[in-house]
Amino acid sequence: MRSKITYLLFAMLLLGGMALFAWTNPSYQKAFEAKWHYFMGEYDEAYRLAKEAYELDRYNRMALTVMTQTEVAEKYLDYIREGAKYLHLIESIAEKEPIDEADKVRIKMMCEVMMDRYEKLTATRLTDDELVARARQIYEKFRVLYDSLFKQN
Repeated sequence: MRSKITYLLFAMLLLGGMALFAWTNPSYQKAFEAKWHYFMGEYDEAYRLAKEAYELDRYNRMALTVMTQTEVAEKYLDYIREGAKYLHLIESIAEKEPIDEADKVRIKMMCEVMMDRYEKLTATRLTDDELVARARQIYEKFRVLYDSLFKQN
């Protein structure tokens, strides 16, 4: 019984020391702050802080993880933004009747580029599910548009 209490106290002391180290080390302070910004969806700030934390301590795995996850999230955000821009452009082209051959080729290229870019996106377990879902919706819009306009039966 006495040895169990000793081990428990030692484990608690060790965990307390690790927590104190993490909260007083500037690299880990920045990494915790970067993680907070990442979960709040502030990816630019999260990346900046994680990079600073990693530069302070190359062994800070939390900083490296946040930095990597932020890069993945930024790729998804770029895809979503570009997809929305292309969809808006396609809508403006479709408003004028009739659609000439050059505009059809432009629409086809936009669809193919966005479908190809989606295939190259790779999510991880830590990637925000909302970002993945929004990117999937954009992809589906381009795929349906492409299939309805250009797929040969």
